[in-house]
Amino acid sequence: MMFHRCEKWCAGAALRASFILLSALALCFCGCQPENKELALKLSWRAPLFENPRETAESIYPIQAGDQIIAAKLSDNAAPVFYALDARRGDVHWQTVDSACSGNLYYNMKPFCSKQGVVIPCGSTLKCMDHKTGKIRWSFQHAGTPEQFLEPYTDDTFLQAVNDWEERKSHIYKVNANDGKAHLLHSIQWPDSSKLLIKTPVKVKGDYLLFTSIAMRYGTNETEARWHLLDLKNAGIMASSTAYPANKDGYGVTKQAVILGDQAFMVAYDHVFCVSSTAGKELWRTALPRDMLTSVPVAAHDGLYCPMEDGYLYKLSLDDGRVIWKTKIAATPSRPVITNGLLFIVGGSDGVLYVINTQDGELIKTMKAPNHDFIRNQFFRRYIGVDAEEEKLMLFDGNSFRGYQIWR
Repeated sequence: MMFHRCEKWCAGAALRASFILLSALALCFCGCQPENKELALKLSWRAPLFENPRETAESIYPIQAGDQIIAAKLSDNAAPVFYALDARRGDVHWQTVDSACSGNLYYNMKPFCSKQGVVIPCGSTLKCMDHKTGKIRWSFQHAGTPEQFLEPYTDDTFLQAVNDWEERKSHIYKVNANDGKAHLLHSIQWPDSSKLLIKTPVKVKGDYLLFTSIAMRYGTNETEARWHLLDLKNAGIMASSTAYPANKDGYGVTKQAVILGDQAFMVAYDHVFCVSSTAGKELWRTALPRDMLTSVPVAAHDGLYCPMEDGYLYKLSLDDGRVIWKTKIAATPSRPVITNGLLFIVGGSDGVLYVINTQDGELIKTMKAPNHDFIRNQFFRRYIGVDAEEEKLMLFDGNSFRGYQIWR
């Protein structure tokens, strides 16, 4: 997605993955039939972050709560400044500084939204921020190194993987968004010969979780990457298999699976594959020329969209993984946003917005930030999102958040 939409405050039934994507997850409108709308991409509002018009920073992916988006200014050697913006007009509702997150806030994080607020992973600490005021409601610090991706489990709980290097154990926690208390769901003790990292837990059905692991042997870095189907009710692994061929580079799954019904779509370095959570087996696998570093896959009713590091966007068949089309974009791209039959994505290596027809992969339009060619470092960042009504596209040029009217 992609960004998260808070329950009742957030329009749409699913979460983008984002983040992360993260997760990443497909939104409900990804599968809708396109309406007859004409593309405009006209600047509607601008919210500058600096008094000096030439200063720049980075930002997290937008977190959406109804018509309000929460983003941040991430400057070198400075605490992040969080902003709540009106997605329709660009007005700043509030801003707050969190010095405890300095240097630990990952731009590609995947937060969690609930009635209590927005839970943000900041280093080893979780922080719940009231999305109406920006005040911190609670914080919780894990023992170990947690993933920066929070995966929804219920309306007010989420999953997070934590790897404890001192205790040589890896865990999956279910965390309560009301108070931050973590409940242990599953643990794995590391073998003597290797470090074993648990990653990317997602709920697939009932009491089943899908997660991945990477085991790296000391001395040789021989890596075994696997996926696992965990039955929480019976506290046992129901199925497990190879996620990526044996290697010495630490390659494995690093992003949450995208779930569509029985199918779980995963990316492991340059491999994209699909697992049936019912049958507990791999259905298909496709090898692409490069890996996926900064983006996430997005699944829609007509295909799986994969922005890869070779600078191409691939559309794969959900049924067998064959490449339906590929379109040239740019390396280190943003998360994709799909609405009304168009896919919007920003190239991280060139700072350009790409608009692509999801049916045939045709490049409809490219657009640079207004100051791209005039002021150093003022190009579009990987920050990207849409408002609740899918009428405004939110972009960030390093100096200002910008809202563009998508349709005429």
